[in-house]
Amino acid sequence: MTGIIATLWPASANKDMLIKLHQAGVTIFRFNFAHESFESATKTMSLIREIEKEWWVKIHTLLDAEWPGIRTGVLKTNIDYKTGEQFKIYVDGKQHESKSLLCDYIHLPDDVKVGGIMKIDAGLFKVKILETHPEYISVEAQNDFSVWSRRHINLPGVHVHLPSFTDKDKKDVLFAIQSNFDFVALSFVRSADDMIELRKFLNDNGWSHIKTIAKIENEEGITNVSEIAAASDMIMVARGDLWTELPIENIPLYQIEIIQKTKLQNKKVIVATEMLESMIHNPSPTRAEVNDVFYAEIEWADYVMLSWETAVGEHPVECVDMMKKIIDSAEKYM
Repeated sequence: MTGIIATLWPASANKDMLIKLHQAGVTIFRFNFAHESFESATKTMSLIREIEKEWWVKIHTLLDAEWPGIRTGVLKTNIDYKTGEQFKIYVDGKQHESKSLLCDYIHLPDDVKVGGIMKIDAGLFKVKILETHPEYISVEAQNDFSVWSRRHINLPGVHVHLPSFTDKDKKDVLFAIQSNFDFVALSFVRSADDMIELRKFLNDNGWSHIKTIAKIENEEGITNVSEIAAASDMIMVARGDLWTELPIENIPLYQIEIIQKTKLQNKKVIVATEMLESMIHNPSPTRAEVNDVFYAEIEWADYVMLSWETAVGEHPVECVDMMKKIIDSAEKYM
């Protein structure tokens, strides 16, 4: 049976909710360390251990390490942009024009090309590159948008000079070791070497039993997915960044390709991102979302994952219950 992964959020990770989610059908609880702190995760893990003892159950946990992403700088307030508006994005760390942005990736001017498109905040804000300079790039807004602090930046088609296994990742993995997590996920995996490095780090620290998950989120990852799967315990089809890195209309094809190549390596696969997104606010899913979960099962996914739906959503237990019903329906068909 396909398992369900639910993402936790510090504010909602209370004991009563953990019990309800587990009883509804959650197989693995995910801690997203792009947002989590060691302090809050420690408190939640203590609650999970209490539940395990009281209910005589094993609850699996997954630490999703913070990716080596490219982000905008810190803002005192949001900045509103209009379509066609031109502004600069600096990499020198200094304050400039009131409507300029900062970027924490110093190689940005060297890596991008004039005429290219850069995506900000999960692809919701697109800007066209007009000019490059050693300290900044000039861009033009392609749509109206309001930018907040520390928004993620995607550079479609650009080979970025970022390590896949960072010092921050190592701290996260050491925490996973100390807290006895069952799974560790690494983001933006580009080659098998990234997962070999993670496995060596786990082995060197005496925790070879922790399972590794490679998140496929860009074109390099798709190209090398067979080798990555061979070096990992599981693969995650991380569709959130896939659709910002690649044409959105091709994502279903990439999902099928990733699942098939992973299965040929006899490894398990997770399908993630926006599976029941409308249920963050609504008590029922859309028909398209039901089809999405159903066909992930038909395509032989081993796990389907809920992100914001259970982390900050208004109907977390109902989300899990609905996902389980869809999985059951697909399995009866199969």
